[in-house]
Amino acid sequence: MDTDSPALLAEDLSLSYGPLRALDGLDLRAEHGEVTAVLGPNGAGKTTAISCATGLLRPDGGSIRVLGQDPWRAGPEHRARIGVMIQDGGLTSGAPAKTLLRYGASLHADPLDVDEVSEHLGIDDFASTLVRRLSGGQRQRLALALAIIGRPELVFLDEPTAGMDPSIRRRVRTLIRGLARTGTAVVLTTHLMDDVAGLADSVCVISRGRALASGSVDEVISDHSAGKGAASLHATLRDVAPASLDALTADLRDLASRHGARLELGSGGAADLEGVLLDLMEEDA
Repeated sequence: MDTDSPALLAEDLSLSYGPLRALDGLDLRAEHGEVTAVLGPNGAGKTTAISCATGLLRPDGGSIRVLGQDPWRAGPEHRARIGVMIQDGGLTSGAPAKTLLRYGASLHADPLDVDEVSEHLGIDDFASTLVRRLSGGQRQRLALALAIIGRPELVFLDEPTAGMDPSIRRRVRTLIRGLARTGTAVVLTTHLMDDVAGLADSVCVISRGRALASGSVDEVISDHSAGKGAASLHATLRDVAPASLDALTADLRDLASRHGARLELGSGGAADLEGVLLDLMEEDA
């Protein structure tokens, strides 16, 4: 694995579907050992960008390198180094869940242990159930398992925690963070800001096929605030006595008011990032 260069580097990427400009000079970068979140509304160009990165689409202009190669011209050996989380409709509907996972593992030279992955993601609970009878959350877990079973150097995950209960969502987040620690580059698309704030090392916000903001979560938030002539201050208060909570809240509101600031209790990265995302979408409308 060459970690000296980015796992994914797209520069000035463009692609059109007839008169529709899906990608319009997009810059996107993902590093080995990091989780990169690609954010934006439906139709922003996220799926098109990933299709270019996986060699399914050939861009009209710009350049894209994935694991050091042009994905459009890359062969099977290169594609085997990349994992993609297939969404509903891409799984073989007539196979039992764990049988399909074992088959996926058999396609790789050094796969992860099927039983360990199955147990960690709770697939054992529906191992013998046909794919077509799985719930949405169960399909998501199976699709995630298939994407990572081959130990990819780069993996694309589309809404990996959608439809999952909180306990499974926590396991998935732990799994994704563990993948990055082993050196895998993870590219994550999601509408759940909690996932982004809890997982992402870097963020790229795109709209109309171009990047509006990029950097770490804190950088994107602070840069956006600075551009509006404001700043954000984050603090965590620990060991607060429950009986003092109401009085402390009132004091904090009074303090913020005296300084002309807006207090958002219980926010932090996820809420602030969602606010930035909404602002950027409104500005780009």
